[in-house]
Amino acid sequence: MLELLNLQELRLKNKELKKIIVIGILALAFFLILKPQEPKFSLSTIEVDSYRLSVYSGSSLFISSNVSLILNAINHNKVGIRYSPSCLNLYYHGIQIGVVKIPGFYQPANSDNVGVITKISLHCINVSQIINEGFLQKKASKKVVQMKLIGDIRVQLRLLHLTMPKMKVALECDIGINYAELPFENYELFNKEVVQEHLASLPVNSGSFSKNCTLALYI
Repeated sequence: MLELLNLQELRLKNKELKKIIVIGILALAFFLILKPQEPKFSLSTIEVDSYRLSVYSGSSLFISSNVSLILNAINHNKVGIRYSPSCLNLYYHGIQIGVVKIPGFYQPANSDNVGVITKISLHCINVSQIINEGFLQKKASKKVVQMKLIGDIRVQLRLLHLTMPKMKVALECDIGINYAELPFENYELFNKEVVQEHLASLPVNSGSFSKNCTLALYI
């Protein structure tokens, strides 16, 4: 009886090994034949949906806000890419400060103009702490705030009429905000309308924002 169980277990392991080998061969063939490129996303529009300033302990200033970003998705691959709805976490100095919600959408092959509305919820950011660390200090040698965006995204590739199984991709982005190029003064942070007006006036290719992202496929 024990030998029979061991034999069945061995067969299951062999099946799993064969499956992994087949997936690896298909993935290798995909990369060699199609030579995929990383999809690109550029910022099109920023809109402040809600904005609240709060003061705690008499001096500490906190900001909570909901922001909508319209991104332009570019896919120069020979395959279409379908994204499932995703929720990513935004960190500052290792502390979670917000959540980024991305809707499900589809990027056709060789496409340039797919608009994606992304929602960002920022909750109780300690502005006083950021200011003390040099966020809005004019004497700072490098006026850039570094944040990190981390999360998982499920994608499906579509080639002609064939849809591949879903894959999970780990995303990690280093995001930099150069506040020296933001056009408002410190006191204007207290006025939502002024903040919205300044953000809306930023050019699409503004140097105020930068990102460096890495992708890793779960096996």
